[in-house]
Amino acid sequence: MGIFNHYLKEGAGVSKDQAVETSPVKRFFQVFAHRFWQLIVLNLLYLLACVPVVTIGPATAAMNYVCRNFSQRKPVDFFSDFVLKCKEHFRQGIAVWGVQTVSVVLLVFAIQLWSDPTLGAFMPSALRTVALVVLFLFGYLVLCAGFYIYPMMVSFDLSLWQLFKNSMIFSMYKIGQNLAMALFSVVIYGLCIFFWPASFPVLLFLAFTLVAFFNNFWVYPLLEKYIALPEDTKEAEEESVFEDNL
Repeated sequence: MGIFNHYLKEGAGVSKDQAVETSPVKRFFQVFAHRFWQLIVLNLLYLLACVPVVTIGPATAAMNYVCRNFSQRKPVDFFSDFVLKCKEHFRQGIAVWGVQTVSVVLLVFAIQLWSDPTLGAFMPSALRTVALVVLFLFGYLVLCAGFYIYPMMVSFDLSLWQLFKNSMIFSMYKIGQNLAMALFSVVIYGLCIFFWPASFPVLLFLAFTLVAFFNNFWVYPLLEKYIALPEDTKEAEEESVFEDNL
């Protein structure tokens, strides 16, 4: 890990005025460029941790923890912290991933069922259209809820019920931001599927951490604002100003 030590040391920091002047878009590309090679290694580590399949949930939680710290410019040892968070959120990660998997399977089944043209003989086409619209809307909310649930899991001490409730609330809030994250995720994964197998290196080295990094960059400030205690929020804001900012 010696070759990565320079990423983990605190820098000189910047003043509050400098922090305010930097636009979110510019800051995103600055941090992304700074963490690019670590994101590649993290992507490989994430895929390795997902090999048993049952560990996909805990591995996703750990990846979001590291990407959250990357995006918020907080010091992190991505290997040891990844392993630590996998263990710490093992049960919740499995439970969340299990519910997500069942929800997606049922949603796909329901869409296929209501898309069957033979149903036209038993019910009005207008009813089928309404049902499909509702199902696609629900699918969108499930997708957007996934942007929030893992960052919440690794950032706050919340029960399983609170994780699902809050993530669904956030999925209906900040519509523009949610659409941007959904579009980014669909484009990245969609291109990987469309250009498969030529896209295999992208999936192997960057796709998952790129999406997680992008989402955490926008998600965590909202979570910090609406979930963290006022004292915790104030402390986090002070750290984000005075810690290493590239």
